[in-house]
Amino acid sequence: MTAGTETLPQEAWTHRLERARALALRVASSPWAPVGVALTACFAIVVVAGSALITTRLAEMRGIASDPLLTAGSTAAGALQSTEFTLAPDAVRPISMDEARVWNASLPFSTLPILAARPFIMPPESLADYGRALDCLTSAVYYEAASETALGQAAVAQVVLNRMRHPAFPKTVCGVVFQGQERTTGCQFSFTCDGALGRRPSDAGWARARAVASAALNGHVTPEVGMATHYHTDWVAPFWAARLVKMRQIDTHIFYRWTGGWGLPAAFTGAHAGAEPIITKLAAVATFVEDLTVPVVEDDLSSDLSITPMVDLAPPIVVASVEDDAGGPTQIAAPPPVEVVAAPPPPPPVLASPLDAGRGVTPQRRARIAVPR
Repeated sequence: MTAGTETLPQEAWTHRLERARALALRVASSPWAPVGVALTACFAIVVVAGSALITTRLAEMRGIASDPLLTAGSTAAGALQSTEFTLAPDAVRPISMDEARVWNASLPFSTLPILAARPFIMPPESLADYGRALDCLTSAVYYEAASETALGQAAVAQVVLNRMRHPAFPKTVCGVVFQGQERTTGCQFSFTCDGALGRRPSDAGWARARAVASAALNGHVTPEVGMATHYHTDWVAPFWAARLVKMRQIDTHIFYRWTGGWGLPAAFTGAHAGAEPIITKLAAVATFVEDLTVPVVEDDLSSDLSITPMVDLAPPIVVASVEDDAGGPTQIAAPPPVEVVAAPPPPPPVLASPLDAGRGVTPQRRARIAVPR
């Protein structure tokens, strides 16, 4: 009896293993086996990738809570050492342009989603401050991205506005663009201290850059670069590039944002200071306040339009002749000419964004009726 009871569990386990082997053989020989394997592999990939993404996002969110500057709502300029992230000669790797492109290509882009910035509308209280901000932002777009596409120029303007809202930078447009201009090297935007402002801009290029800047100051957002606060051309390799989140490349510029909470929307809460500083370096291209007056509504000018009627002298209509009772041909008279009144010329098309304006046309500033919240 004892020997028999000891062999029963072994026989039960052997029977179960045989049934499992038989089931595995049937599944392996089934025509649905490859589909099941593929679905299992896809599910495993999704789980692993999703876990990595969630882990990274949670780490960034923890960065906001643990950062005393963000939790305290500080907007003091200089909270971060922004001067370390310039294109000064000592901040760029001493390699050739081709080597820099290879190095930049080896640095992978982030797979995190790009979060768009909130629209910015320049406060309309002072046209003088608006004109200074427009000049400063236009100069940044022109001297930094004159040969770029419209999207590339808009991305540069977005970086300036992102910096203005960030605690690490000044709270005016001109303050951001000309930060560090007193230095010979290491300024935030290289054109402000390398002598580039001594070259007079072309009229067409300046008008194009001005249209981009005007759009950015009136609510246009470039979501392609999100919260980017830094960029550089692909033929230089800054040491700081590996320390930031590499987001996207547009034309020749590669855009980055801060890591952790400093690169998320919660950090970009700074408000415009209101008074733009006077930049003497832009005296030659400064905008006159008189040029920023609100344009007259076109409906008020409709009564002054005088349209002169024009008579369309149409040629006589050729018709076939018929024979009358006397045998002679009878000519059917042509209808009298019709007066056609020419319609007034159509108004110019309303552009949804000044970015769509032609390159050679001087952009007209639209009436800013939106009020910032």
